[in-house]
Amino acid sequence: MTESDKIAELEAILYAASRPMGLTDIVSRLRLENEVEADKLVTELQDHYIEDDSALEIVKLPQDRVVLQLKPEFTKQAGRYSLKPLLNEGALRTLSYVAYHQPVEQTDIASARGSQAYKHLNQLDEMGLIKRERNGRTYVVRTTQDFADYLGLSTERTQMRRQLRSIFRKLEVDEMEKK
Repeated sequence: MTESDKIAELEAILYAASRPMGLTDIVSRLRLENEVEADKLVTELQDHYIEDDSALEIVKLPQDRVVLQLKPEFTKQAGRYSLKPLLNEGALRTLSYVAYHQPVEQTDIASARGSQAYKHLNQLDEMGLIKRERNGRTYVVRTTQDFADYLGLSTERTQMRRQLRSIFRKLEVDEMEKK
């Protein structure tokens, strides 16, 4: 397999994964020698997207992980053409509640968000955006590294809350400007 073939296959698996992948997983899927070779291919693909001035980008994340994603400045435009939103408004509000108040007990989420919160939490858990840990008769809910990576947020709780407040303020301003 040529290097060009390996880069094309890397692009295909990153696209299909639609979430961050570790270099170790890339090594195994592409049958590479080691993570150094995988990182070299990732850098070449990353450079390709930069050179083409693409709406997509390859982002290297902490813990030797990589993701193919839409550049943030194109999210709003792309959302207009998406056939189905990734999450409905209720699930997004539940996710926002978890992110802002974490760690938070599942029962507290249901009290604040209503009985539909359990359905939202199941969906968010399946998507890998939250994790639930048993704590007595309930669960404690937190966001995952994938959640932080997806939104470009810090994993440190205080910093994440600050970043989320900023996002919420911007969303409120955008919503007021529409009216």
